[in-house]
Amino acid sequence: MTGHETTLQILNWLLSRQAHISTVELRSLTDWQKLYDCEITGWDAPVDRAVIGGFLADRIAYAFTAGYESALRRLVPSLPPHMIVSFCVTEETGAHPASIASTLRKNDGGEESLWTLNGSKKFITLALESELLLVAASTGTTSDGKNMLRMVLVGRTTPGIEIAPMTPLPFVPEISHGTAVFRNVMVNDADILPGDGYRDYIRPFRTIEDLHVFAAVGGYVFRIACLNQWPRPVKEQIVSLIVCVRTLALHDPSAPATHIALGGLQAQIAALLESTSRYWETIDEKTRAAWERDRGLLRVAENARNRRREAAWSTYR
Repeated sequence: MTGHETTLQILNWLLSRQAHISTVELRSLTDWQKLYDCEITGWDAPVDRAVIGGFLADRIAYAFTAGYESALRRLVPSLPPHMIVSFCVTEETGAHPASIASTLRKNDGGEESLWTLNGSKKFITLALESELLLVAASTGTTSDGKNMLRMVLVGRTTPGIEIAPMTPLPFVPEISHGTAVFRNVMVNDADILPGDGYRDYIRPFRTIEDLHVFAAVGGYVFRIACLNQWPRPVKEQIVSLIVCVRTLALHDPSAPATHIALGGLQAQIAALLESTSRYWETIDEKTRAAWERDRGLLRVAENARNRRREAAWSTYR
């Protein structure tokens, strides 16, 4: 299938897979990625790929990966579909634009098309598995002292890049987080993404990631519901929420109305998870324990989401 998918097509894909779910354990991210890469062929909308990846996952970690990688393709549609990409923004003092000290400088001399990237990043998701890094760096400051940021796409094995693991988080231990150091990394003009690094990439990605991760988790929870014969009304609620997430994910992530609608969507997701807690108690112990450990992932950056929602409401006062 090619072209523009409709909501009904992704729902039909989910519903038609209910009785054909593999229960073979996925022993690594690579195992999941092989399945994912095969299934997403022909699906153009990143949010649909997120749903598919979540449904194929046998744990939250792989569902999150589907959401995260799909979100990056929504942000930068030209990214290769079958490579792990990491978004590298946070530094020692945080992820605020003013905190970004990594630099991107045009080379002196005749090499006008070459730039040099220097700096460091931390809390890089999928750092150890990534093949491409999308890096925020400063090209200088404006007359009023604001950081001018650009996004640079570099291969992980480019000379001058060092990746190191960080201590695993208390949830989704299968997902690596790491640090990166960039020492005189050579960058071509073609590697620098167009537009402003903060306005066009860093700021919208927060919302894009939320929506695509929610879509992937929706696919995962639907899988669990199917495997464990949860009641049809529960499955109907799950697919209904997937429709809501999908619709919002296709719209402008920077629009105030998007943030307001996302707030309501979060509440609906929380209510669904609360109402299905008794069903989670009936599934196998290993899956249930992993869910209890990893569901905290859905609350990451909750305060930031709330601030964006409040700011969005203020535009209508």
